Amino acid sequence: MNKLRGQVRKPVICNIQNAQHIGIIYNATEYVSFEIIRNLVKELTRDSRKMAVLGYVDSKKLIDHYLYRKGFDFFSRNELNWYSRPVSSVVEQFIQEPFDLLINLSLEYYYPIYYITALSSAAFKAGKYSPEEEHLDFMIDMEKERQTMKNLQNEIRKDTDQQQDNDEIEADLNKKTETELLLNFLISQLMHYLSILKK
Repeated sequence: MNKLRGQVRKPVICNIQNAQHIGIIYNATEYVSFEIIRNLVKELTRDSRKMAVLGYVDSKKLIDHYLYRKGFDFFSRNELNWYSRPVSSVVEQFIQEPFDLLINLSLEYYYPIYYITALSSAAFKAGKYSPEEEHLDFMIDMEKERQTMKNLQNEIRKDTDQQQDNDEIEADLNKKTETELLLNFLISQLMHYLSILKK
């Protein structure tokens, strides 16, 4: 990434209590993710923080229910160039924002999200551990928690009294349940550690 070569950045540790300007970037392809992020934003804005949220929809078009969401911006595959780099004013503005804290809540590696996180002017960057991710200052290793998550998922499945006849519906439910569990877990872990982080 040519833009990164000239970038000199010294991270400034910032915990959740001290962060007055927070940016959140995430994979918005699954609608369940939006619901979870919206609740998090509601929680974080109680203390009059300035927030910016950017969601990436891994599709050629934005889904209707994402249009005109106050405080949320989205971009899709249509706004990527040949190198899968985002080319939109919304993304550029997000990159330039001097966040105290940038939280990357993407559960999987997506180059456009990685690119934005890497170029962000944020003082401190946090998110999920990934071998490809070298631009986060604080990371949660979700792989170590996989077994715990699987056990939790099985418990939820036991509590669900509806029997799924259709394999496709079950696969979709499993994916949504896993996305929901993993995203909620990532958020709770990040919020916990970012609340006890000291300079």
